[in-house]
Amino acid sequence: MATVVDFESLSPDAFYLGGDTFTDAGYTLTAVDNHGPSGTSGAVGLLANGMDPTTCWAGGCPTNNASHFYLGVNDGGVTIKKNDSGAFNLRSLDYGFVAPVGGQPNFSYGQLMLTGNLANGTKVDTAFDFAGTDASGNPLFDTATLPTAFGNAALMSLTIRACLFDGIGGCTVAQDWSDPTVFQAQFAIDNITLATVPEPGSLALLGLGMGALVLRRRKPAASSNLA
Repeated sequence: MATVVDFESLSPDAFYLGGDTFTDAGYTLTAVDNHGPSGTSGAVGLLANGMDPTTCWAGGCPTNNASHFYLGVNDGGVTIKKNDSGAFNLRSLDYGFVAPVGGQPNFSYGQLMLTGNLANGTKVDTAFDFAGTDASGNPLFDTATLPTAFGNAALMSLTIRACLFDGIGGCTVAQDWSDPTVFQAQFAIDNITLATVPEPGSLALLGLGMGALVLRRRKPAASSNLA
C-alpha cells in the first residue's frame, strides 16, 4: 500500500535543527546537519506554506506549489524511515532548488541527491538535476522519474540532500567556510510517495490465500462437469 508524505497535517513555519524529528503519514523524518554535530549550521529544515508569500520573503523558494512543503536549508538534509522500522519503496517525489534570493537566471543550479540504505548494509544512490526558474527568477518544482533499480529497492531509510554544480562538471557541497557557496546547497521536497514492502511471511500468507481462492473457484466448476 502506498502513502504520501505531503506535510499538509503539519504546521508551517516550524524549523528544525540537526537531529530534530517529526512524523507524517506513518514515517519519521530527521533533519540532518551535514556540517557536523557542532550545530554551526543553525536551522537545517523548515516547513513552508506555498500560499504564504512571507515564508521566503526575499524570494528563492519554488513558486509552483500552493501547498505545504519541506525545505532543506543551509546545506542540510533529511532522513526518512518508517515508524515501524520496516522496509519501503520510493515511488515518486516533487523537488526543487531553494535559492538564497529570487531573481536568479534560468538554469539548473545543482542536483537533488538520494541515498537509500538497504537491509544488507549496502546503499543505492541517484540524483536529479534541479529545474530552472520562473519569469521572476524563482525556482520551480519538478517531479522525479526514478530509475527502475532505485524505485524497486527495498529501503530501510532514505536520505535526501542537495549539491551545487561547480562549473567544471561536478556537483558539490561546500565544506570550506571561506567558500562563497557554503550553506547554499538547498532543496524543497513534497508529495513523497512511499510504499510498504511486505515481510517475507506476509508474502507467503498472500500466496496461500490466493491458492485457497483458486481451489474454491475450481470446486464448483468440477461439480458442474460431473453433473
